[in-house]
Amino acid sequence: MKENKTLRTLLNRRFVANSIHIIFVTVLALFISNSCKNEIQTKCKDCLILHASLEEESVSLNRLFDKIELIPLETNDQSLISKIEKYDYWNGKHYIFDERQFILFFFDEEGHYVNRIAKRGQGPGEYNFVYDFALNPPKGLIHLSSPHKYIYCYDFEGKHIKTYDFTLSLPGIQEMAILDDDFFIIWTSNSLDDHDCMFIISQETGKIVNSFYKNKSVYNKWTSNVFRMYNNDTYFHLWLFNTVYKITKDGYTESYEWNFGNETMDIMRYDIFTSVQNLNKDMDNLEQKIQNGVIPYEITRNFQNLHYYCAQLRFDRKTEKTVLYDKKSGKSIFFELTTEGIQFFPILYFCDEYMVSSLNYDDREKLLDCPLLEETDREKLLSFKWDDNPFLVRYYFKK
Repeated sequence: MKENKTLRTLLNRRFVANSIHIIFVTVLALFISNSCKNEIQTKCKDCLILHASLEEESVSLNRLFDKIELIPLETNDQSLISKIEKYDYWNGKHYIFDERQFILFFFDEEGHYVNRIAKRGQGPGEYNFVYDFALNPPKGLIHLSSPHKYIYCYDFEGKHIKTYDFTLSLPGIQEMAILDDDFFIIWTSNSLDDHDCMFIISQETGKIVNSFYKNKSVYNKWTSNVFRMYNNDTYFHLWLFNTVYKITKDGYTESYEWNFGNETMDIMRYDIFTSVQNLNKDMDNLEQKIQNGVIPYEITRNFQNLHYYCAQLRFDRKTEKTVLYDKKSGKSIFFELTTEGIQFFPILYFCDEYMVSSLNYDDREKLLDCPLLEETDREKLLSFKWDDNPFLVRYYFKK
């Protein structure tokens, strides 16, 4: 009897232990399952996945940069800038596009005003609106694109050379880039959901040689700054998507994708699109979801250089933050302001040696005590007046 009682006791203890083990395993499996459901799975199969954190940390300027250089942009009646929408640099000159005024300004290396393209009117080489520009040094041309489906071509002195007319062949022109020595790449946000959005255009003939990439109109309409150049290659991204594509004449391939763990955005979760006929309603719905934080952020800019992948995120349509992903270490840094109170948004230019942002009068004091600033640049800050054009700021990356 005593042996049977002992045996029953052992069996009961084993039963309890097994039950606890089963419960633990079940709970663990449910936890893992829920975690996997919360974390957005990567979309691209063969591209590079950039695993980065959106947990903010303190970042000082001297952690990232070796020196800072200021370039005051001369202010006169011909060079007054309303807003810097796009920037490029070539052959010792700064090219600044002001979308509010539809003007492309030229400044020399030191920021002295040189020239501008401001051809408002109805005559040859004149335009009503232009939304984008692209430098084309091999052809000796500057191109300005109009939503009215024209590309205006000027030499580097600002003289009109020719105009491409796409009124019968394209649904619109939102942005453009120089794909290579032979072709333009055109992005149009006006395409319907079953129509191509990107068009490859011959620079010689002005004819369409290829088209591709379909997407919902509501997402196309929401996007700007879609093209970036790196190492003579053209990259493309949309604000509400995590993937960056590489573009060629023959089409596009996935290049890399941002993955922020459980904070990764998947726009398809939010049922924004209803139909082409409801585009305005869908746009209003998207705006509300972004303003209310239901859609957590937009990725408004993507860059890369020899050392970093860089993205700039905008939250609630108000707050802009930057993530830098180190190519060598695979580690990332996420921040809104540096410890000095400097915000880089928007980054205008990103190359291997440095990046360029702008500085307004109200932020001048934040750089006055920065040890990375030369004394001559400190004197420029002290002479900065409230009605001056903004300064360009070159941040030279640590070598």
